Amino acid sequence: MDLIDQMQTYVRIIDAGSLSSAARGRRLSLAAVSRQLDALERDLGATLIVRSTRRLQVTPAGHRWYEHCQRLLRQLEVARSDVAEDPELRGTLAISAPITLGTSYVVPRLTALAKAHPKLEIDLRLQDHVVDLLGEGVDLAVRGGIAPPDSASVIAHRLTTFRRVPVASASYLRRAGTPRHPRELAHHDGLVQRGPGPAASWQFARGDTIVEIVPRVRMASVTPIVLRDWALANMGVALLPEWLVDGRLKRVCAGWIAPEIHAWAIHRIELRGAARVRAALDALTSLNDTSAHPVP
Repeated sequence: MDLIDQMQTYVRIIDAGSLSSAARGRRLSLAAVSRQLDALERDLGATLIVRSTRRLQVTPAGHRWYEHCQRLLRQLEVARSDVAEDPELRGTLAISAPITLGTSYVVPRLTALAKAHPKLEIDLRLQDHVVDLLGEGVDLAVRGGIAPPDSASVIAHRLTTFRRVPVASASYLRRAGTPRHPRELAHHDGLVQRGPGPAASWQFARGDTIVEIVPRVRMASVTPIVLRDWALANMGVALLPEWLVDGRLKRVCAGWIAPEIHAWAIHRIELRGAARVRAALDALTSLNDTSAHPVP
């Protein structure tokens, strides 16, 4: 059995906290992961994990082996990239992105990446929830409007910055009136992006004046492109990313601006030297001012 494969599986077990999560992340059966762990412990002559029905307990030897695996796998990834005579990228690149940001921003850039590297398999998962990088086997996660996790185990790269704008259809505005001040939005039918936590509020600024309102929810969705379609159907006022708005919708509350929103690409720190991740970041940050930093 391949030692490198066993090491990758072992790291996934420790990071994910269970054999079943590691199996999902590695796209293996639970039995295959268990066999790899058993074979690894036999080869090393040491017990790495004490398994029970409730939890895994990593032994001192298991902790030391985990540290060795992380270091060696990082070095191996860098070494492979350094000596490869064929510049073509191979393997699978798994990327997660929100539906709207993914279709509008990520998809066109990944098309260019795929054309440049025909031997690279790209697995794009459009999903409007925060993914578990390890548990779901994701190499790179794109997130918009969500701060990077407070963890030293990931690196975040800023992709782009944008604002949202309040808009509605001309037909709706003829029927309900055109709001000119943000406070008037509280009396309109709100098409609201729903997320975790308390009800969403809308904030606007003009000069030194800041106004925050809680919209009256008429319809809600986690996906901004759905809100746009509802706005086009004359259902109310939506607060949409500026790049999602075209001439079919009218902007309201002229002169008032919403806060900036940042979009990030996030990956595990052990993939810092991975050629496929570097290529993806180059594609996603093309034509944009970017910054990258380890998350404190």
